[in-house]
Amino acid sequence: MLQPPVFPFRWVGLLLVFELWVLVFVFQSMIYGCDRIAWRLLGYHRKTRYVRRGDCARTGLCCRTLGIELPESWVRRPRVVAFFQRWYALVHNFQPIGPPQGRLLPLSCGYLRDGRTCGVYPFRPKLCREYPQVGLFGKVELHRGCGYWFVERSKLWTFEERLLREQHEAERREYSRAAGGAMDGLT
Repeated sequence: MLQPPVFPFRWVGLLLVFELWVLVFVFQSMIYGCDRIAWRLLGYHRKTRYVRRGDCARTGLCCRTLGIELPESWVRRPRVVAFFQRWYALVHNFQPIGPPQGRLLPLSCGYLRDGRTCGVYPFRPKLCREYPQVGLFGKVELHRGCGYWFVERSKLWTFEERLLREQHEAERREYSRAAGGAMDGLT
């Protein structure tokens, strides 16, 4: 006896998979578009005064002492602070390391390994991926010994930028010597 061909059913399955991929593509495009609109509204499309230079020195300082900035009115409310401490602990594994200091909520990353490496590097939070983010109106204060540094946009590709880089590297080497064996991978 002859069996009916399975050929048409295969195309129906492929068509459904294709439609699913189109739906996913449209959804991702909408998210990307909304993200771009939000960046435009927040002013992130403008060029900043400072430009980030350098690379991660893998000191682990930024992971041991994170600072999440909260509005002043929120910091005065203990329940709101407790909520954000629990939120960051649950979502990002950032553990609170003390009470708020000014507007900053001090946290420590629970994924930091002994060798100053990230345990979830490919899946790290956006905060970690963009560190240190350049502010629109000023330069970011970094930990001493950090491999990143900032230069004014007007001084890019000049001799002054090279001098600033040499000064930064000298300060970083001096800090690593002063810190002793805790940062032996920096020199």
